[in-house]
Amino acid sequence: MKRSAVATLAAGGLATVAAFLSPALASAGPMELAGPLLNSDCSFAQVDAALHAKAPQLASMLDSNPAQKAELQRKFDQPVEQRRAELQRAIDENPQAAQDAQNDPRYGQLRDTIQAVADSCHNY
Repeated sequence: MKRSAVATLAAGGLATVAAFLSPALASAGPMELAGPLLNSDCSFAQVDAALHAKAPQLASMLDSNPAQKAELQRKFDQPVEQRRAELQRAIDENPQAAQDAQNDPRYGQLRDTIQAVADSCHNY
């Protein structure tokens, strides 16, 4: 699995936003970061609509990568336990990528975006 897979899965459908991480939360791992979306029962379409509403710049980044967006949809449309297992497997196989993501200065921004999307996806 590529290094970006950890970040991709951590975003639970927001792959290209993985670059937006913050050191203030370096103690929180990718599972905690992705939790709101990993555990969400929203469809990928709902998550995508919420992302467009809450973080249009990030949604645009994702839209400009249709192959990556399609892969994320495939992953997101899996049952919650399968999503969690796949993310854990990616973390286990790529511990340095997970650490690098946690150390990125935009980690908090991504966490806030994931939470806002998860909190609002049922509105779409």
